[in-house]
Amino acid sequence: MFTSKKIGIAVGIVIIILVILWYFQSQGFIKVFPTSEERDVKKILQIDESKFSPAEGLPEEAYQAKIDSLYAQKDVVIETPEDSSQWMLFGNIKEFLNDHEGAIRAWEKVLELQPLNFAAAHNIATNYQYFLKDFLKAENYYLMALDLRPDYTPAYQGLMDLYLFNLKEKQDMFEPTMLMAIETDVSNAASYYSALTNFFIDQEDFVKAKNYLSRLETLKPDSAEEFRQNYLELR
Repeated sequence: MFTSKKIGIAVGIVIIILVILWYFQSQGFIKVFPTSEERDVKKILQIDESKFSPAEGLPEEAYQAKIDSLYAQKDVVIETPEDSSQWMLFGNIKEFLNDHEGAIRAWEKVLELQPLNFAAAHNIATNYQYFLKDFLKAENYYLMALDLRPDYTPAYQGLMDLYLFNLKEKQDMFEPTMLMAIETDVSNAASYYSALTNFFIDQEDFVKAKNYLSRLETLKPDSAEEFRQNYLELR
């Protein structure tokens, strides 16, 4: 009984010491326990080689060199944890090694540090669409990229694929998305008119197909003529 009492007192003292240490750390006087941010960073920087796979045709030496570069980049990030460009590169290497979830976590850190980084948002969207198959998250991040940079061509191209092939329940968003692209990404307007023409041909809505074909013709007459050669309904 006496021993149990001593143990209880010892445990109580330890708890009191831990509470005091936590309080002084919360006030910024000392540093004893890792912060939640430090724990998050440690988790993002974890390297699990079981998740890696080489690109088709990549020599073994080049594959191993890429893995080695990831470990080296981890050290760089640890030294400069506030540098978003180093996190971006860490994510890029993970993507190359086909650890798509790990890459996304790194790019999310980029967005935390640099909320206007449209390229990071686009990278996340692309990995969700083509690798992790979470199409709603892909859409959200493509739209985020476009909010940050309304003329960003790769984000429109990603949404084209998404609405045409992977998120067909939202296929009604294809036309307004392409019209927005035409307004903001003016230098590629012909490509978007061509995509709209193709879309409505597939829908067998030749009235709309002709409408967009006529707009394409003002920009690229040869492309419009090729459509007419291939589809009698457009003549």
